[in-house]
This record gives sequence, C-alpha cells and structure tokens, in this order.
Amino acid sequence: MEELFQVIKNSTSGGVSQSPLQIILNLTLALVLGLIYSYVYRFTYTGKKKDKQMKSEMKSMQYTIILLTLGGALIWIVVADNLVRAFGLAGALSLIRYRTVLKEPTNTIKVFYAIILGMACGLSQYYTAVIGTIFICFTLAMIYLIVKKSKKNKKQIVEHSFENDKNI
Repeated sequence: MEELFQVIKNSTSGGVSQSPLQIILNLTLALVLGLIYSYVYRFTYTGKKKDKQMKSEMKSMQYTIILLTLGGALIWIVVADNLVRAFGLAGALSLIRYRTVLKEPTNTIKVFYAIILGMACGLSQYYTAVIGTIFICFTLAMIYLIVKKSKKNKKQIVEHSFENDKNI
C-alpha cells in the first residue's frame, strides 16, 4: 500500500522538463511523420476519389492526421511521466469530445489543441506552450495556403451566350 502512495506522490511532482531544442525536435519529427502518414493515407484511400463529398472527407481526414500527430506529441510533452496530468488531460478531452457537437474533425482537433496549450501554460511549461503554439499555427497556416492554392489551380468552365450573332 505504501508503494501505491509513493507512486501517487511521485506522479504529482513537476515531471520531466524538456529543453526548447528537444521540444522543437519532438514537434518537427511529429510534423514530418504526420505529413508522410497523411500522404500515404491519400494514396491508399479506397473511397471514390471523383465524388466531391468523398474527396472533401479525404482532405479533411488528411489534415486531421497531420494535426493529431502534432497534438499527440504535444500531449506527451505536457504529460511526461505525470499520472495526475494524464488523468486530468483525459478527463478534459473526453468532456469536449462527448459533450460538444463539432461536425468537422479539424474543429475538434483545434479544440483539443486549445486545451493542451492551456494545460501546458497552467503547468508552467512555457517553452512547450510557446513552441507548440508556433508549430500548430504554422501547420494550420500551411494547410490553409495549400488548400487555397489547390482551389485556384482548378479548371474552370466559362459559358457565354451571344444574343445578336446567329452564326454561332
């Protein structure tokens, strides 16, 4: 029984603090691996790629994969080896997931990120919060620019009718 109390006592301590360079390395690797995984998902997608709704869902899932990979890394940086933080985070995330109706999966991920970043700040993990915010914002901006660029490159059909020209 004393061992159990010792584990709980140790789990409420500050946990392992990582250097800014280690946080950057962790998040960079998570971003790269998330990008690779999302592209593999795209190429192995078995749905109808020509159907607009399915194509939209596929893209949304790709973005979600990238963001979840970053979020997962950030969660473990914040939680580290602290049992109490892990349970607190699980409770907060489950509350948001099951009590809030969000139709877009990326919106759910953005809400999770807000909780994770708030938790990092509350736990005085300032490097983690700042670097995590930079990575998340950079990733969201890049996804936005890629989507915006892909919409511009779509072919457009122009239809024009001539009222006075009967030869056409």
